[in-house]
Amino acid sequence: MAFYALHIATTKTQRIEPLRLACKKLGIEFKALDPYSFDFSRPSPVKKRDIVYRTNRGKVLRFFEDYIVRPGAVTFYKNELFHKPDPFMLEKHKIPTPPTVFCLSNDHLELLKYVKKLGGFPVILKALGGTRGMGVMKIETESALFSIADFLSAQQKLFVLKKFLPVKTSARFIVLGNKVIASLEYVAKDRDFRTNSSKNLTVRPKKYASSLEDLAVKATEAYGWEFSGVDVLIHEEKPYVSEVNFPCNFMRAQEVCQQDIALQMVQYLYEKSRKL
Repeated sequence: MAFYALHIATTKTQRIEPLRLACKKLGIEFKALDPYSFDFSRPSPVKKRDIVYRTNRGKVLRFFEDYIVRPGAVTFYKNELFHKPDPFMLEKHKIPTPPTVFCLSNDHLELLKYVKKLGGFPVILKALGGTRGMGVMKIETESALFSIADFLSAQQKLFVLKKFLPVKTSARFIVLGNKVIASLEYVAKDRDFRTNSSKNLTVRPKKYASSLEDLAVKATEAYGWEFSGVDVLIHEEKPYVSEVNFPCNFMRAQEVCQQDIALQMVQYLYEKSRKL
């Protein structure tokens, strides 16, 4: 049995070394594969019961994962026919999410219709593909909406409009299997509506009610995953799932909660492999 970690060596990531150390503790051979140095004239080296984990998101690593994974490989997907994230999956499973309209056009009249449907200004505009709050903007006027939408369309960037939900905190749940193994509270800064922006984070460990943990597990199961980072907006009316991330940055939870999440991940996949 071997653990194959799919990563891009030139991308800064702290996730490789904890996984390597976890494999060492469990006596599992660890192999890091980079698509840019891999010889695609060779077949996938993955054999039955080998573990494959994609460490980051992005089209290149998803393509590489498609190539590497073979029947009998062990992953965090519930079946071998794993699917790409469906942005409508949460809605289809009746999981509460912020009201959202997907925009394929920058037509100004259509955009105003969407704003009205979402309850009026302000609205949240999110350029798809960003992380840690990047590309998330609070739009308060028609002129701002039109100029940003025109710019994104010129760049061929997809974006969505969301109802603005004023929240002071959000939660990140790390889900493994059918339970939450760690949870964090993010607190918005006074001058920033985002709780999970990339700079000057206020984050701390927090144990949430079982109903919120169950919501995170349900959101993960909706995608057919066995591991994820689920973001939940803590709104005064009810909680809303804003994102379900796989793979996710488990290192922040590992550091803040002071628990070896990487070891739990590898242990879970190891036990899954043993059952084959």
